[in-house]
Amino acid sequence: GEGKAVHFVREWALEELTSSLARVGTKRSFTRGKQAFATAQCRACHRMGTGPEAGGVFGPDLTAVASRFGRRDLLVAILDPSRAMDEKYRNTILRLRDGTQLVGVVESESPEGLVLRPNPLSEETIQIPTEKIAELTPSAISPMPAGLLNVFERDEILDLLAYLEAGGNPESPVFKE
Repeated sequence: GEGKAVHFVREWALEELTSSLARVGTKRSFTRGKQAFATAQCRACHRMGTGPEAGGVFGPDLTAVASRFGRRDLLVAILDPSRAMDEKYRNTILRLRDGTQLVGVVESESPEGLVLRPNPLSEETIQIPTEKIAELTPSAISPMPAGLLNVFERDEILDLLAYLEAGGNPESPVFKE
C-alpha cells in the first residue's frame, strides 16, 4: 500500500553506509524492508520471489541477487545504477532523420522498423518505421533512477538490503533475533 508520504531524507553516499553493512546480517525488520522495496518502486521493474505480486521484468530478477552480489556491491548498484549495466536492460537512444531524439527499450525489431518502450513503468510503445531512423546508440545511463535511497533513514536502507539478501523470504535468518 501507499501508506506513508515519502520525504527527502538525505543524499546518501556509499561511504556513509558501508560502515553499517555488517548490521544487515541480523535483527532486521522484514516489514520495513518490504515496505522500502515498495516505496522505492523496485517492484515496478524487478521481480522478487514468485506469485501474483512478484513484480516486473524490465530489470534483472532480484530473487537470488544475494548469490551474485555481496552487500557492498548491491549498495553500489542501487546508489549508482549506471556504473555497471546488463546489456539486455540498457536503453537505446534513437535519433530520427527529423532531428527528434527518443530514449527507451527496443522491444522488437524488424525490416519495417522497431517498437520502442520509452517508459518501463508504462505499457505504451511507439512504432518507428526504419526509414525515419537516422541512428541507434546504446545509452550510458541506466533506466533505473539514481537517488532511490534518498527518501530512507539508515535503518530502512539496511532493512531493504536485508530484504534483498533474504530474497523476500520472511523466514530468513537476517530477520531473527
